[in-house]
Amino acid sequence: MSSARKLAGAVMAVAFAVVATRGLEAQTAPVAPPAAAAPATAEPPVGPGLAIIKERCSVCHTTASVFNQHRAPDDWAATVQLMVDRGAELSPDETNIVIDYLANNYGVEPAKTAAK
Repeated sequence: MSSARKLAGAVMAVAFAVVATRGLEAQTAPVAPPAAAAPATAEPPVGPGLAIIKERCSVCHTTASVFNQHRAPDDWAATVQLMVDRGAELSPDETNIVIDYLANNYGVEPAKTAAK
């Protein structure tokens, strides 16, 4: 395959990923509201997945759209796998690192019990 065809294929894949992620929030698992949402300007916690998210996920959407969500670990796994299926370039090890980082730092907040 010529380099021009490879480049055209890569451009089409990126374009498809951008188009496919529009309206992503409506297509993925529902987002549980956090008990106390951190301000959108707060820096995300340092961790092994942060650099991967900043580098790879920001290709198609803002990292704020990731860090403003709180999901159960299984929902994060499904969401990250959906992104990989749509063209996110993550190795299986990187995928697991990202899922662990998101589940540990942006998991569903425990429900507050009613005061008696």
